[in-house]
Order: sequence, then structure tokens, then C-alpha cells
Amino acid sequence: MKFTDTGTLINWQLDDIHIIHPLHDKPDGGSRGGVYLCIPNFEELSPPFAIKHGEYRVTPCDSDLPHQKNLTAPADVNWGAVEVITDWQELTEANSKILTVSTRIRAVSETALVRPGFHPYFSISPNSFIDIAETHIEVTALPHDSLRVHHAKSPTAPVKLSTSEYTVSMACNISPLSEGLSLAFGIWSDKKAEYVCIEPIIGKQPGPDGLPTPLTLQQDEELVMVFTIRAERVGFAD
Repeated sequence: MKFTDTGTLINWQLDDIHIIHPLHDKPDGGSRGGVYLCIPNFEELSPPFAIKHGEYRVTPCDSDLPHQKNLTAPADVNWGAVEVITDWQELTEANSKILTVSTRIRAVSETALVRPGFHPYFSISPNSFIDIAETHIEVTALPHDSLRVHHAKSPTAPVKLSTSEYTVSMACNISPLSEGLSLAFGIWSDKKAEYVCIEPIIGKQPGPDGLPTPLTLQQDEELVMVFTIRAERVGFAD
């Protein structure tokens, strides 16, 4: 597996199939593709959050696994400070492949606000679709580059993506499973490129924007998340 200097997974393939759309620069700035974590938050929020996607995505780390980062809020905002340790593992089987990403967040400050997100950009084909519980989503019906939020029935509920070449199931194991914990999937697709982002977002019960609200960790309190992506070639599923 190859990563950027900030710990973004650049690409992930099953034989000759790009399961993860390769990381690339956008013509108007920024980047899309690959797989990365968003900590402490998902999108731009009112204070105490300031950096879009969170400090984790822009903070360098050693290339050796596991990746370890210490994140501290800027002086003008105060969401706190956390230590984050992330390990990446893959397992290849006949006509299938599994990616497991384990992340441990520990509050270093007296309190820390976090609403973690996990960003995998999946390659798609015409007529690709997503299933979340009883909700069936045709990727072609998604608006261009616009977030849509779909709530999971439980924090362990999986999501499935089906394309012409492969299927993917993705699940998140969260510990501890505290009361009021909420899991939502943020989904968007770029009509100018063949990918869809399906992001698990973890927090408390949803706010007015429909997204989970930030969790408060007390000093030395930990939140552990294990994201599992299983990809299988079409026609070879068990």
C-alpha cells in the first residue's frame, strides 16, 4: 500500500480493478480520490471547528505503519487535542480483497470534540448503485458534487456498493458503543469523474443539518473505530 506524507492511501486494487479511485489533483485546486480520515470534523462548521475535514488530513506522519499523529486545535478555536493511531491492513483472497483500517483516538486535553469521518472514493461504472438498509440509491441519480446524508439503522450497519466489475461491503465497528452514538453515511459523486465517495460519519444524534453532532471525549478517554472494506469480483461472491 502506498500513502502520501499525510497518511492518505493513494490507490487500492483487486488485481486489475481499481476499487479505490486513485488520488488526484482537481483542476480548481484540492484533491479527490484515495482513502483518508477526517478528524476532528467532517465539513466546515462554526467554531470551535476551523479546518475543512479536520487537522488529521493535513498533518504529516511517518511512512511506517501504524501512523501516529498528535492533533491540536489552533489558538483561535478550541476543540481540544487528541492523539490518533491508525493502522492499515489488507488481505488478498481468490477474487476478493479486504482492507481493514483501525483508528484509536485518545483525548490529550481536558476535553476534546471529535466527529470522525472516513473517506473512501470508490471507482464506479454505469448503473452502479448503493444499498443502505432498505434504501436503494442509483449513483446516476445523485446530484453533482453535493452531499447527501443517509442514516444507518445502527452503528454497526453495513453499506453495499455494486458496480459492473465488483461489489463492496463496508462496515464500521465502534468502541465503546455509548448511548446516543450515531452513524450516518455521507454520499456524493462527481458527474465529471467516475467515482462515488461513501463516508461513515460518527457522532451523537443528528443536528439541524442532518449530520451527527460532535462527541465529547474526556482526558485519556478513547474512541476506537475499525473500518472494514470487502471487495469481490462480480460473479465470484460467496
